[in-house]
Amino acid sequence: MRTLIAYPDSETPEQGLEREQAWSVAPDKVTGREAMFSRLAEPYDAIAVHSGIGYDAYPWDWMPALRRLQPQARIMVALDETVSDSFMMEAICRLADALSFAVLPAGIEGRSRIEAFVSFLQGEAVRESYRQEPGAVNGAVVTVWGAASKDGATTVALNTALALASRGGIRVGLIDANLRNPEVKARLNVNDPGMASFVIRSKLQTQRLRPEELVGACIRYRQRLPLYIFPGSPRRDTAQDVTPEMMTHLIAAARQAFDVTFIDVNSYPDNAATICAVREADHRWLVTQNRYASYRTSWGEWYACFWSYCGLAPKDVSLIVNRSYDGDRPERIADYLGMRLAAAVPNVPGGLGLASADEGVPLYDRPGAEPFTASIDGLAAQLDGQDEAMSAGAAPVTAVRPKISWLHRFAAKFG
Repeated sequence: MRTLIAYPDSETPEQGLEREQAWSVAPDKVTGREAMFSRLAEPYDAIAVHSGIGYDAYPWDWMPALRRLQPQARIMVALDETVSDSFMMEAICRLADALSFAVLPAGIEGRSRIEAFVSFLQGEAVRESYRQEPGAVNGAVVTVWGAASKDGATTVALNTALALASRGGIRVGLIDANLRNPEVKARLNVNDPGMASFVIRSKLQTQRLRPEELVGACIRYRQRLPLYIFPGSPRRDTAQDVTPEMMTHLIAAARQAFDVTFIDVNSYPDNAATICAVREADHRWLVTQNRYASYRTSWGEWYACFWSYCGLAPKDVSLIVNRSYDGDRPERIADYLGMRLAAAVPNVPGGLGLASADEGVPLYDRPGAEPFTASIDGLAAQLDGQDEAMSAGAAPVTAVRPKISWLHRFAAKFG
């Protein structure tokens, strides 16, 4: 059986897979589109190709050409994890369907991707899992974002971080990575000793940030609590300057600095902070309201045009229905989205929620917000591995440790 693996010029096909030793004929490996096409005069049984092979060519040019030259071959194309162009990803998927190519989502990379290639070339079932195998990392990461703007992701993130820190025994970090609309600092009425996020900007750029330096750049909320806040930048125009490399390095440092890190990000996957934080997270919390424009329109359209091509499945996300009222039936929303319902956070009556945001005093443990506090305590319990009374179906933060990195090129595309 003749097989071929093709990678972009910028990469080198991984070598030394143990499984190759058992093959009667090892796969041919090439880098670059020209090198790939030079091999196609002879028929192959199966071909696995990274879509980055066509950086300087449109997929509607090289994909049909590949099929014309290899009409008999089984062909798989892996979406490029470094590109955020959802239109290009959709074009590749549509072409793949028309040309009978298999597609590997962008969420699979590195060794997992080559393993998927090997399985495909061998004619075996391919595990198209968004989550990678557990790795040897430290603290857990909880990424919180809204189905639509102002759905309450920041409220959920900061109040749960406060609740978890209040339980004791856990060192909690809260990163405001909503680059264009940072609100955590104002919501907690904390004093900013300067543009804190800029203090470590050069460290992130050079990939030299140490955990203790991240802690030093954080604001300690209520000195008696182990809650460390890394505020957003007041220079919102610099959001596009945060690259994927910087964001993944920040998350890696946070894992070492804190037992649990909450990352509050923008609702829309058009920037490195949102994309990387969702990709790297152990727990992904999507906050929505019982509004058609929230969980149906906004989330549905973003999922269809971007997240689905990254291999993000609804089962990888936990749903939090915010500002819930009696009779809302939040489980109906969870069923519609295909997600696990993590919590239904009740609406706080009497304008207390708006007053809390304006005054910079968290709702958690505030008089008049007892049902809200109870719901937030339930979320915190799901994350506290020391709590024996965790909610059914929830896993402690120590249970999942993915080792994921992505988006190593074209950083300028992320605004």
